Amino acid sequence: MGALTPSFLYDFESNISTIAENEYANLSANLWWSRFMKVRPSSSRREVIAWLLSTAQIESRGKGGQIAFEDLISKYTEYENLDAGAGFKIRKQELEDKDGKGLETASQWASDIGAYMAYWPQKQLVNLLKNGETSGNNSYDGVTYFNKAHLYRDDATSTFANVFSGAAASTPATDLNDAGYPGAIVLDDSVTVDVALQNLSKAIAYIKSIKMPNLVDPRFLRPVALFGGPRMQNRLVQLTSAKFLAQAASSGGGSGDVEAVIRAMGFTTPVIADEFAGFESDTTTFLICEQLSSSQLGPFVYVEREPFSISQYGLLDDAQLGRMQELEWHCTGRNVAGYGHPFLAFKLKAT
Repeated sequence: MGALTPSFLYDFESNISTIAENEYANLSANLWWSRFMKVRPSSSRREVIAWLLSTAQIESRGKGGQIAFEDLISKYTEYENLDAGAGFKIRKQELEDKDGKGLETASQWASDIGAYMAYWPQKQLVNLLKNGETSGNNSYDGVTYFNKAHLYRDDATSTFANVFSGAAASTPATDLNDAGYPGAIVLDDSVTVDVALQNLSKAIAYIKSIKMPNLVDPRFLRPVALFGGPRMQNRLVQLTSAKFLAQAASSGGGSGDVEAVIRAMGFTTPVIADEFAGFESDTTTFLICEQLSSSQLGPFVYVEREPFSISQYGLLDDAQLGRMQELEWHCTGRNVAGYGHPFLAFKLKAT
């Protein structure tokens, strides 16, 4: 092509925008992060979220007994929005050259960055999950997100666990259901499918024992999804959709009808996350729950101050374009991903 003109640049930028939007839409259809992470719009650099912990309960007061007054307990978590983005720069001569490589390079960048805008929240969620036991990655109760000693509330010593590992009943004595803690949950192919189902049932039984912050009433947690790495795909599908499972001799042998059992667990289609290939020997699985009374924030939060966008020049005049020797485009956004309620996400380790 000849010299770069304002009208050509304008048309070219319009095409870049279309490419980016198409790729964003294509990749979004195959992402799973929105099932487990709630998006919260933000209007400031820092977002302070109050987590209200329900402690209310009705008690019998006999004949004209005095009424007890209760306080609604709250915790505050601060999320600071962070800048995220990427840029692309190209010399004007590369766009003017007849071989067209400059145009191809710019178009490819627009395609790639459009897809990555869609993938960004999922990448943040994967980091939260992988580092949930690492020091400094804390829940609002002051301990690491995946921990065996989450507090029900600050003024009580009672705890619960949202990570299953080690020996059974090894959680602190303050756990309200210490005797029911199952320890490590082996679901991979090192055990038979019926044993894996039994292990999963133990984890669910413990989860359903978790109380409300009043330490009396159940929280009514229900499992909704299992997900893990590619090696766990066949096993997770079996555990969430099998009609019959071969049983070990100790269980009577033969084939056992488990369809009703699995349906009662309430799982939807498992998520196979390629990002967890090789993570913790390919044997760790995550279990996501919901409450019968819906949570407004969920197990993870994606705070979005500014959605991703690609800056463009628009319609320039000949003088402006003539002074430019390089053209550059910026993809920018402001957001942050963080931990939510620890009783809605559980880590199932094999050891």
